[in-house]
Formats: sequence, C-alpha cells, structure tokens
Amino acid sequence: MALKVSTIFNFSETPFKLSLLAGKSGLSKIVSWVYYTEDSSTISFIRGGELVITTGLNLERHKQNNVNIEETVASFLKEMIDEFLVHNASGLIINVGKYINEIPQSIIDYCDEQAFALFSMPWEIHTVDLMQSIGNMISADNQNCHSTEKFFHQAIFEKEKFDPDRLENTTFHNAKNFSVALMEIKEELFNGDIEQIKRYVRFSFNPKINVLQTQYASFIYNHKVIYVIRDDNSIFINELFLSARRDRYFKSCKISVSNTCSSILNLEECYNHAKISMDLNTDSEKVSRYDSLGIYKILLDVKNKKVLEQFYMDVLGGIERLEKGKKEDYLKTLQLYLKLGGNIHSVSEQNNTHRNTVLYRIQRLEDLLGVNLADGDSRCLLQIALYIRKIIF
Repeated sequence: MALKVSTIFNFSETPFKLSLLAGKSGLSKIVSWVYYTEDSSTISFIRGGELVITTGLNLERHKQNNVNIEETVASFLKEMIDEFLVHNASGLIINVGKYINEIPQSIIDYCDEQAFALFSMPWEIHTVDLMQSIGNMISADNQNCHSTEKFFHQAIFEKEKFDPDRLENTTFHNAKNFSVALMEIKEELFNGDIEQIKRYVRFSFNPKINVLQTQYASFIYNHKVIYVIRDDNSIFINELFLSARRDRYFKSCKISVSNTCSSILNLEECYNHAKISMDLNTDSEKVSRYDSLGIYKILLDVKNKKVLEQFYMDVLGGIERLEKGKKEDYLKTLQLYLKLGGNIHSVSEQNNTHRNTVLYRIQRLEDLLGVNLADGDSRCLLQIALYIRKIIF
C-alpha cells in the first residue's frame, strides 16, 4: 500500500517535532517522494505526490521597503503553495526558526481551504535527517508495492512463475474471496507515456477511491488498470466508478468487473471474465458486470472454442464470404431484424435504409444462409451465432 501523508506524520511527529498547522483533510494524499526546494521556479520539476520541505532561504528576495514581515512571508509562501497545488504536491514542511519564524494565519487558512497539509519543524532539526528518514520509508513501501504488483501479475499472466504461498506476505493473506476489476486507459492519455500514467494512477487517481488501500491492489497492463479486490467488491466498484466519472482523464473510460472466486489460483479466470465483460460493454456510463452477461456466461464457459467457431460458421458462414463492406451491412440488418421482431418498418428506420432495400437484404440473407427468417428456431440459432461472433471476433 502507498504511504499517506498521515502515516509519515504519525511516524515523524515525535522524533522530528513536526506540527500539523493546516490541511488536516489532505492527510490522506499519497506521498511519492520527499523534495527539498527554496526556489518556486524549480517546483515544475516535481511529478506529483511529493512532500516538500523548505526553509524560506529565498525570502529576502521578496522583501520590499515599507512592507511588514508577515505580509512578505505570506506572499512568498502563497506563491510557492500555489505552484505546489498546480503540480499536485502532497504537502509542505516548513523548517522554521531562521528565515521564517512564524507562519501567517492567512497561509494556514488558505491551506485549510485547499486541503493542503502544512507542517512546521523547528530549526534545530536537520532537514537532511528528515528527508533520509522519509526516503527510507518510501523506498521500503515502494519495494513492498512492487512485490505485491508482481505477485498478482504473475497470478494472472505468468502462472508458471506464480507461487501462491507468497500470498501470506500481502494484505490479502486472510481474504475469503477475490475478484478483478478493469478500467480502460485511452491510448492518448499522457501521449502514451506509461510511467506518467502509472504515477497518475497511483498518486493521484487511486487515493480518490474512498476505500481502504488494504482492500485492493492495482497495476497497469495492456492499456488497462487492473484492480485485484479482496472479499466483497460492491463498495469498491461503486467508489471506483464514481471516482472515474469525476476524473478528467478517466471519466469516459469503460469499467468492468468479474465474478468472485475463492482461490487465488482462479485469478486468471476472473481477469478473463472481466476482460470479456469490458469487450462486450458499449456504454461507459455503467459498469459491465460478468454476472450480468446472461447467455454470454454459458458461451464463455465452453472450453473448446473450436466448437463455438464451428457453430458460427455452420449458421452464419454464408455472410463471411461476402466482401467486407457488404458483410457489415448484412450483419447489421440481421441484428436489427432479430432485435425488432422482424418489423421491416422499424428496421428500415433504425438502419436509415429504404424499406425495399431491407426486404431485398432479408431475402438475400435467407438465400445465403439457407434459412426461413419467419421460423422461430432459425431465429434462435441466428441470435446465438451473433452472440458467438462478439466473443470470437
């Protein structure tokens, strides 16, 4: 699990004499690293999630004639904090006592408004000691997160390397059930920069999901964020969907969820179920759930996919022999015809095609497929074949 500001504060409060001045509601933010700066022009170098330390060394540059010290300090700090907010820093520690003696109340109030954690640390505490301590904590946590991600990646994609006994080293060691949720990543997100996407998901998006981080693990693979969820997944899925809808990058992305399994050894199957649920999902405004797939669940559990392929070719193989453009036209007409109960007028309207064209295509379909579309059994077989087409193509 990624380290929160609150975890670092609770660990460092006594030995480093940290005092929380403002931004209590921002303590849940994730810390990616600790960053020291005295110059607002270097803040653009941070990547998001950094816990920043400053002493106010460059405060003298902001001093002007006939301006009181409190206003100078307030102006200096607000300029820096505004930049920290723009670049998604997780909080600020001010080493007070030499360049800045007291934090103005206006800055405290501002950080409270922005839910930006603000701390003070007395001058006798060396910033290098605090940075080393926090850095060690983050490094250990990063190693733990990487190990957990690798464990679940192997459980799904590299079964030959997977050791289920390592589950005891994760927060899932006493989980009763497992499930997998997927959130698609648009190819244009951050221009495809996978490292930037990983940082955003871990340090910006996941902390917005209002669920304990011990309840899930996540990693990125093949243009998807993969979430492995322990026990009941209903709360997590709801929070994931709400967080995505509010997020500027993931608000239009599809989300799907598998069924649950009782063994970590079945995680690959859960992933496959979540993936097919996403593939079949045409509406990003709702979560696609494997348990709601109806007949697709039956078809997906057919182990020998050659059986499905042969069934499809036996029923709809005649259409496959058409050239691509014509094939798509005939398939769309057939789908609408079955969906609308054979109502030619409705098919014509929804397909934006003349009634006579629809009638011609229906006759042509009967000839190509050797069926009578007025026959109920024939329609049933055709509909099943269309379901199979979504799975195998």
